[in-house]
This record gives sequence, structure tokens and C-alpha cells, in this order.
Amino acid sequence: MTDNYLVGEKSDNIFTITLNRPEKRNAINVEMLTGLCEMVEHQAADPAIRAIILRGEGKVFSAGVDFNSLGAEVGACLGQAGGGGTGLRALIYKFQQYLNRLEAVEVPLICVMHGRALGLAVELALACDIRLMSEDCIWSMPELKLGVIADVGGTSRLSRLLGPSRAMEILMTGREYSAQQALDWGLINYHYPAENLIGEAEKMVQDIALTAPLAAGAVKKIIKRGDGVDLMTQQDMEANHNSILLRTEDFQEGIAAMMERRPARWKRR
Repeated sequence: MTDNYLVGEKSDNIFTITLNRPEKRNAINVEMLTGLCEMVEHQAADPAIRAIILRGEGKVFSAGVDFNSLGAEVGACLGQAGGGGTGLRALIYKFQQYLNRLEAVEVPLICVMHGRALGLAVELALACDIRLMSEDCIWSMPELKLGVIADVGGTSRLSRLLGPSRAMEILMTGREYSAQQALDWGLINYHYPAENLIGEAEKMVQDIALTAPLAAGAVKKIIKRGDGVDLMTQQDMEANHNSILLRTEDFQEGIAAMMERRPARWKRR
């Protein structure tokens, strides 16, 4: 499976995907991005899966982009005559689309980061829905130190999440930050001791599993796609989604479960 650079494991209602290049500090290459998208989309179609956890093997979550892999792609584009940078833009759009595909799945994605999370690794985390860190995790977006910007949604998603001023500080300085700083700024939801990180993510999935999967998918769409639109438009999105949910079997099951004081048995229909 992508030369074992990605390892997937299903356990009850959780699917865990592990970045598995510890000897390369889980540097992310093109094959890993492609495989990650395919794996996530495949598992999101499984009605038994209530959340997908993304983690890294070894001492760090990920050191970011694999420069050898990226260099080959960029080199091929630079070798093209003319085009005004058309080939490079197409390459960047391709990389952006990988993370857009992850963001589009309706199953919640929980990214757990430990050790280090740099550059593209942070961009990958930003495309997930919930982010957790180990207390000792150090993160940064150092792209400007190389003369480029974070172009796989990093600049745009970071500014949407943290605000323009904070995003400009992070990107323009290339500084390293702590997990506590990530928590204070709202980049992550929680931080935990490293040994508790996966267990806490799994506990969160079990809370998610108590809620209706179709409704969870609707919340994700409204929040992700509604970012930046005016209030009335986003409220229209709420009304449209709930007009569908109120006609589902799961809504009837949710009411019955509440009245009977028992866990709901969701069917995704």
C-alpha cells in the first residue's frame, strides 16, 4: 500500500491511518498524498466508520514535504519552455486538490500530532476537522525561509482559522511554536501527554459515534463551505440541510432512542 508508506487499521468504528516513513521523519511525497486521499475516501464510504484518525509513526508526526519527490515534479515543470508558469500552477493546483478532497469527506478526520509537525504536515492537519497535539510537539511553517509560501491551502486555511495578523506572524517569521501556543491560538482542540494522545482521540470518536452520522456530515459541510459567506447564506445552508435530515430514518431513530432512554442505532438513511 503505497510501498507501506501508509498503514491503515480498522478497529470497530475507527479507522486509523499512519504515516509510515519514520526513517524519513514521515516526509510526505506525492504517492503518500494520493494514497491518503484514496484511503480516506474509501473508508468514508464504510457505514461502520464514524471517524478517521491520522497519525505518524516514529518520533515525529511529519517533517513536511519530501523535497526529493517535490524536486522531481518541480524540475519537470521548470524544464517546460514558455507557458508563463502554467505547468507550475497546475502542479500546485494538483497538490491543493489532494487536501481539498480530504476536507470534502463527510466522516470526521482527527489529526494527532506528536514530536514535530512542519510545513506540509501542518497544512495536512489544517485540512482535518479536529486537531490534537502531544504536549511536547513543536510546529512551524518555515516555507518563507526557502523563498516560497505555503501553497497547499496553508496560507489560506491558516488565516481563516487564526485570523490574518496571527497567520502573517507564523508565516513571515517561520518561528517554531509549542503545543500550548497552538492551543491558545485555536490551532488545535487539545494537547495531551504523548502516551495518552491516541487514547484521547479514540475517546473523542466514541462521543462522535453517539451522534447521527448524516447530521455530523451536514455540520462539516455547513462549517467548511460556509466559511466566509454572509450569515443569511449560511443560515440557508442550515435550513436546507435540516430539511433533509428531518425526513430521515435516523431522525426518527434519534427521537425514539431519546424517549426510550437508549443509545441510538444509526443507519445513515
